[in-house]
Order: sequence, then structure tokens, then C-alpha cells
Amino acid sequence: MPILQPYLATGVAALGLLLMLLPGRTAQRRAGGGVALAGVAWLLVLAGSLPGEDSLGALAKEAAFIVFGAIALAAAVQMITQPRPVYAALFFVLVVLSTCGLLLLLEAYFIAFAVVIVYAGAILITYMFVLMLAQQASGAEQVGEIPAYDKRAREPLAATIVGALVALIVTGVVFTGVPQLPPAATQADRLQASATLLAALPKQLDRAAANAGVQVAQGERASVTPDGDQVLVAFKGASAPVADRDLPGTTRHVGWDLVARFPASLEVAGVVLLMAMFGAVVLARRRIDLSEDELRASAGLASLSLEESEEGSV
Repeated sequence: MPILQPYLATGVAALGLLLMLLPGRTAQRRAGGGVALAGVAWLLVLAGSLPGEDSLGALAKEAAFIVFGAIALAAAVQMITQPRPVYAALFFVLVVLSTCGLLLLLEAYFIAFAVVIVYAGAILITYMFVLMLAQQASGAEQVGEIPAYDKRAREPLAATIVGALVALIVTGVVFTGVPQLPPAATQADRLQASATLLAALPKQLDRAAANAGVQVAQGERASVTPDGDQVLVAFKGASAPVADRDLPGTTRHVGWDLVARFPASLEVAGVVLLMAMFGAVVLARRRIDLSEDELRASAGLASLSLEESEEGSV
């Protein structure tokens, strides 16, 4: 039974979301919100039983996680149940920002800022579609009316089932995988990773050695080794600690992993984005219907009207 509790809690939250999506009165939507909230609260209680640290910093992170998670969940529910598209787009922005807060708690700084940068363009496009397409009124006197397709969900049951399946998969992975996770990386592990990457970057290694005051002969390379809470750069007996600003940052670690460990995935992603760009160009291209005279003129032939006039004059 304890193994099934996370799945049951997810099912309760999905049931509440279904009640909110189905067409009905305000009381039904409020009841659905209460059921969904109960399911989420049940999941949070079960998540508290997972292994973790008991330090003050860990408790602060858990509190921040609950705050960002609650904001993200509430904004996501409002995003898909809100009848006004402009407000739905604003709630989508709130979901993105809350997700970035969760990524910052996980120390995934590069991914957090990349999400903001990438989704900024998508949010602007969403606003364009909202303002140009979704807010078209049927008449000049019905400016504030809400279209029928915004008042109710088109396929609430199918959408809830698909969302519940995804949530169940994520729940299963979390509750079965978290106890099996390896211990968190220590400061020594991070210094070792930075030293290994710094040794693989010749130009940055030479710059770090020069800033540390270690003279390296031309054509040769210094060695990098972690020592306690710092990284040492050494060359022929001379060694000095490397400054934090000269160590590879998160962006370099991510870039190195993409290029060195996942080059095929990076190339496939580039091809997919290129095809998406071509598709956008094709869809946005305006089709112009040319007349017979214009087609003949583009081919270098005389127009039909000119031929007819010449035949008439003869």
C-alpha cells in the first residue's frame, strides 16, 4: 500500500483537475480545485518521507522548493483553465519563472537562464497570437466577449488522461529513484571536475598559469591538480593556486559535455531547429497569383496583349 500512495495522490490531483476542466458551475470548479489541492498536499507529505539532509540550509531549500512548486502548479492550473487567453499567457510566464526558481535551487544556473532566454521569444509570439487571433470580437459592441472555444476545454477527459499518465511516470521515477541516487557531489568532486576540464582547455590553462604567476615554456603545458579546497597549477616544480575566476564555469562544463560527450545529439538538435526554421519560412511565405501576361514576362516572352495588338496592326 505505501508504494501505491504516490500514484493514488497523483490520481486524486488529476481527478480534481478534470472537475475544473469539465463545463459546469463555479461550485464544481471550486470542488475540483479542493480535490486537486488535497492530492498535491498528499504528495508533499509523502515527499517529506524521502531521504534527505536535516541541516538548516536543506530545510530552507525545501521551503523554497515548496513555494516555487506551489506557484508553478497554481499558475499551470490557471493557465489551462483560464477562459481569457491574455491571462493564460501571463500565467504561462509565471510557470516559466517558477520553474527557473526550481532550477536555481538545483544549482542548474545555465539551464535556468537558458529557459528564460529561449522562452522569452516564445512568450512574445504567444502574445502576438493572443492579441491578433484569440481576441477577435464578433462585432464592434462585443469587444469584451469570450469566444466559445475559450469558455470550455475541447477534450478535457483526453487531456487529463494524458497529463495524468505523464504525472504518474514522473511520480514513479521520483519515489523509486530518489532513494537510489548516489550521494551529492562534494567540494572535492567539484574541484576534481574543474581541474580535469581545465587541463583539457589549453588556452584557458595558459591564462590561469599566467595569472597565478607560473611561467610555462612555449610549446609545453602545465599540470593541474586539486589540493584540498583549491586547484593548483604546476610547471617544473613551481606551483600556485588557481583563482576562482580562472576555473571553468558552469557554461564551459555544459558546453564541454555537449561537444565531447553528446556530439550526435547536438547535431540532431541543430538539424531539427534548421528544419523548423525552413518550415516557418515556408508557412510565412505569401503566395501571389500571377496573371498569364506576368508569367510570360517573367519567362522573357512577349505578353499576350502585345501579340494581339501586333497581329491586329498587321
